[in-house]
Amino acid sequence: MELTQIQRDIINEEGNTVVLASPGSGKTFVMSEKIKRLLRSDDMLEYQGVIAISYTRKASAHLKRKSLTDGVWEKNSFFGTIDSFCLTQIVLPFGTYVMGYPQKDVIPIAEKDLDNDRKADYEWIGRIHPDYDDIKESTWQLLYALYHEGYVLINSLELMALHVIKNCPACKAHLKARFKYVFFDEFQDADTYTNGIFHELVALGLIANAVGDPNQSIFGFAHKVSEYLEGLETEPGFKAFRLADNFRCSAPIVNYSNRLLDANCAIIETDDEGVELISVSGDESSVAEYLTNIISDDCEAWSVTDLSQVAILVKNKTTQTYIDNNLELPHRVVASTLLDDDVNPRSRLFVMLLQFYFDKKMPFMAVLDEYADYDLFTKNVKQKLLDLRDKIKAVEEADIVDVFPSLFKKVAEIVLPRYQEGCSLNHLQTVLGDKKQIDTYRPLRENEVVIMTLHKAKGLEFDIVYHLNMNEWELPTKLPKDGDFNNLYYPQYQQDLNLHFVGVTRARKLCALITSTSRHTSNDEAKQSSPSEFLYLNGVDKMRKDYSY
Repeated sequence: MELTQIQRDIINEEGNTVVLASPGSGKTFVMSEKIKRLLRSDDMLEYQGVIAISYTRKASAHLKRKSLTDGVWEKNSFFGTIDSFCLTQIVLPFGTYVMGYPQKDVIPIAEKDLDNDRKADYEWIGRIHPDYDDIKESTWQLLYALYHEGYVLINSLELMALHVIKNCPACKAHLKARFKYVFFDEFQDADTYTNGIFHELVALGLIANAVGDPNQSIFGFAHKVSEYLEGLETEPGFKAFRLADNFRCSAPIVNYSNRLLDANCAIIETDDEGVELISVSGDESSVAEYLTNIISDDCEAWSVTDLSQVAILVKNKTTQTYIDNNLELPHRVVASTLLDDDVNPRSRLFVMLLQFYFDKKMPFMAVLDEYADYDLFTKNVKQKLLDLRDKIKAVEEADIVDVFPSLFKKVAEIVLPRYQEGCSLNHLQTVLGDKKQIDTYRPLRENEVVIMTLHKAKGLEFDIVYHLNMNEWELPTKLPKDGDFNNLYYPQYQQDLNLHFVGVTRARKLCALITSTSRHTSNDEAKQSSPSEFLYLNGVDKMRKDYSY
């Protein structure tokens, strides 16, 4: 990618930066080039590194791969999610300084893992999400009590990490000595604790880089909001940049997506087409029938030869299930498993071992490099790892349920001896026993259409996107106030508009919006349906072709 002037300015900026980056503007490329420059710099000592926080493990792995090319050495850097950073870099090594010694090694657990009579004590974390300064001493004692038992709730990881940083001089000294720069991607999805950790790192003297797009803030239900990103634009000590050019999408898609947000936006002159509205008579099953019949024709018309570059994006699991059950084309449903969602490093290791087993192109060293320096192992340990590698690859697929748990556990005991097993092995066994879950770890085949939720699609891109659920009541969500259907309200209008914007901008060549005359609720109740009002927002209906099926 040839750099623009503003991209060069961001890469070469030495101070704190905030980058507001539109879809397709090359933000990951810019971040990786900046990280690469810093790691090569003589100013960064061998024992120092960068903190690079991404929203998902997949995004983190992608950023790490792009940053560590051309012989760049990561030094003492951390690449991962905010949960992983909080657990492995703060809570586990320094929690005892603040909260005392636990009865056993600490492992992360979910609220559902608690006894029923204890869940009420901790539900406030996800439901209320109070600011740090508003948390009462009695509440801290509940979190301390859980820690003393050897547990930390996944929902409380960022809060606990913030608490440790604020109250542990040793933690502050370690972070200041080890890391020189911090990068936070998708900062529009920061919550109050993420923002607190970010500013604690800045206060320690780390040079900070926050990147995000307020228009792609779609996790308000989890208390993640764009105000922290936007606030950095005017915060003293930060230089703001805007990456506004969309290099990914075709001109019609850029025009359509920009008009959704701004009725007065500049329009790119073009005679090309790329946005369609398809009105389907029937419900989600009829939509699946339409997609079965049209996808091959659309691929031919738009010169798409790989079906894995075709995505069907849905708002909810109800629609996803209908499409999955009725689409008569090879397809892959993308959904998280318990193993994916668990922040225990052993769970991440098991995920990578599954990917290694199914992906013939993935080297075993790609797994080991995530956790340890292979060259530092003794000759005997190296041979054990290579023997385990060969045994894993030799397992017949019919036998993985019985064989993988013991083999994976042996690998974990070598490369992650400090981390307890927790629920990782149970999650692995659940995945191995479910064909649909195990299939999520196979590489995408060229003849498979991708089906995923709009939330899952953030950060991804496809040649052709079919954006479903463009129906009244679904996008945007609309509800009767106090049961009165003559008095309706939108509980999350801006979030829904952002979600729609994300869906449209996943497409490079063609975005087909789908509405239907009937839909099913989350209770599988059939309802008559009308087109979404988003389809007429700011005059976007004049910027597409409309068809009926």
